[in-house]
Amino acid sequence: GDGGFSFGDSAKVWKWAIVALVVVWFIFSSFHVVPPAKEGVVTRLGSYSRTVGPGVKLTWPSPIENIRMEDVRAIRTMAVGSPNATDENFVLTRDQSIIDLAYEVRWSVRDPELFIFQLKSPEETIREVAESSMRATVANFDLVQAIGPGRVEIERQVQQRMQALLDEYRAGVTIQGIAIRQADPP
Repeated sequence: GDGGFSFGDSAKVWKWAIVALVVVWFIFSSFHVVPPAKEGVVTRLGSYSRTVGPGVKLTWPSPIENIRMEDVRAIRTMAVGSPNATDENFVLTRDQSIIDLAYEVRWSVRDPELFIFQLKSPEETIREVAESSMRATVANFDLVQAIGPGRVEIERQVQQRMQALLDEYRAGVTIQGIAIRQADPP
């Protein structure tokens, strides 16, 4: 023989390099660690496949399957009509008075599959549902109640109304509470 490096050897090296790359890609895109407070939503070719709990999870390699982590324990807060901003949230009371309301909505993800796939923009939907629920509820109270003693009852009713609507939309969220921060006649 010629004792040197032949074409056959370099083809073998390339073959092993490609096999090694495929193995590394497979390992890195198939093993996932889902942290304790989260759930992983697995999609197969873009469609919902399954929801997995915390721990080490195995999926088909990307792009066949992908996983998206969603925090299911976190309570998120959304401010509506904040007191120091210009986005006043004027609401009409039963006695035709106008009040400027600022409140917080506390919510969490109950069903990651629904939360991710059911609504195009879940946060925007929650805000709109909060505003319409607040308007519908405050319309049953007069001004004196709305700016004082009726607040707790308003918060309770808005929470119930929001939950019912969001369940109808299959939003996959739980409304944890409403907190009125400001209720002033403008």
